[in-house]
Amino acid sequence: MKSNLVYGNDNNVYRRGVNLNLMGMNNEFSNMNSNTDNNNLLTEQTFQKYDVIHNVGLKSSFINKPYKLVLYKNVTNDTSDEKVFVLNETLKDVVSVKLLNCLVHTSDATDTYTFLLLKINELKKNKSITDGGEFNDSFACIDYDTSITSSGDIYKNNGTYEDIKYFDPPLNSLSKLTYSIYGDGVTQIKGENNSNNNLDNGDFIIKLELLVETKEKLRVY
Repeated sequence: MKSNLVYGNDNNVYRRGVNLNLMGMNNEFSNMNSNTDNNNLLTEQTFQKYDVIHNVGLKSSFINKPYKLVLYKNVTNDTSDEKVFVLNETLKDVVSVKLLNCLVHTSDATDTYTFLLLKINELKKNKSITDGGEFNDSFACIDYDTSITSSGDIYKNNGTYEDIKYFDPPLNSLSKLTYSIYGDGVTQIKGENNSNNNLDNGDFIIKLELLVETKEKLRVY
């Protein structure tokens, strides 16, 4: 019967099948895992010695999770003092709301104003004097941009004034925006139909873009 054992006088020590002589040998490699010098070869000193660029992977950080709101409404035949944008999703723990863009197109039945004042009940930001019209607790001014023949006037705010409302502590929830607009900060434009020929209350179109930050965290790379 052929033996798998290797004798000590065998000058060619090698493994024949399962070499029982070498299994469990106390050799120079047995302490490899316990050698403290070998526990972590990927040290900063090793990288510098061999001029190796350490791959640290993707760097990341956490920010407040942002939501962009794009709101649009054609306001006509609506005589209510306050209009409402109802959000599809209620936003929780709101930290801030920033105006990115606002465009208002008033009808040709509405007077031309130097600017429009936007008030949003949930975003009371600006302070003013006692007789400052509707400025107190308003949110933003929308500047006159251009007139369109037989089609009214265009007013714009492209984030020019960094209009932002902060909440400390965070607002528990935001599910709607209740708004109204005023010509030159005084005369309300309600959104009545042009046929009424009321220069103060003509209909209008509004497009509003807002960036809402919440307390929820988002990892960015």
